Amino acid sequence: MARREVPTRWKSGMIEVAPRVFAYVQAAGMDPAGDTGVANSGLVLGHEGNVLVDALMVPSMTRKLVAAIKKTTEKPIATLINTHHHLDHTGGNRFFRGATRIASEKCREALAPGFPPVPILKSFMPRFAREFGRLEVVLPTVTFKDHLVIHVGDREIQLWHPGFAAHTVGDAVAYLPKERVLFAGDIAFHYVTPLAFQGHVGGWIEAAGRLLEYDADVIVPGHGPIGTKKELASMRDYLVLVRREARTRFDAGMPAEEAARDIKLGVYASWSDAERILPNVMRCYQEWRNELDVPMDLPRMLDGMERLRGRATDHTCL
Repeated sequence: MARREVPTRWKSGMIEVAPRVFAYVQAAGMDPAGDTGVANSGLVLGHEGNVLVDALMVPSMTRKLVAAIKKTTEKPIATLINTHHHLDHTGGNRFFRGATRIASEKCREALAPGFPPVPILKSFMPRFAREFGRLEVVLPTVTFKDHLVIHVGDREIQLWHPGFAAHTVGDAVAYLPKERVLFAGDIAFHYVTPLAFQGHVGGWIEAAGRLLEYDADVIVPGHGPIGTKKELASMRDYLVLVRREARTRFDAGMPAEEAARDIKLGVYASWSDAERILPNVMRCYQEWRNELDVPMDLPRMLDGMERLRGRATDHTCL
């Protein structure tokens, strides 16, 4: 991927990607602190009711989504799919209480204890600090283990959970085989650095590889612009690079933060939120220490990311 191919802005709003199938892409790149929390959604129109893929995060976001839906269709949202439990995809569930809410079993289990404490959220995403106190967990009402098929008139939506942890323990994708459209949730990040603070980097690489086998012309990522297999493959290659280079430094006894500073990212250093290399390296270290069940030290992670953020780069290293 040449450096000139990495966009800093991309088309946002309600975008039709197939007949009566839409991606709702939030504007990104607005905050120097990064784009954390700025997720995408999807809308599939039916004759009697519509299917929504993810509900975004804070009320200001979801209200704009609702307004965009109303401009697109008069029919209600009958079904809401949550691709995973993170609040930037489930915080808006309360706006769709009348819908059947579907997620993987693991997603519901991870969401049930509630969102992270407000002080942590404010530290992680200060741009939205004023709205975090208004968040309310609304759980999925229907769950599935590995696969589920939804029929919306003559349209088929296939849901798939990889059966192991990737970005999270409960990731799911929504695939429309007739339209060749894949809503990949956070298994796909396009031109935005992926974040694995609750994930399994090795599993994520495998899950991304499986998605590349789908017969999809359009991939709507959880974060970043609408893309194709090219963008998904590039994200997978980022994870492969980080995991490989982190392993070398782990075996040499190098601390995670030093390793994150030492790894040369090449073109990936120009992706949004490049400082996420630290939690990604930290998560790799936890994997190799068999400590994935131990919650990451979020204050340490946030402090380290702040030290990395904004540091001058030449696009070869952090």
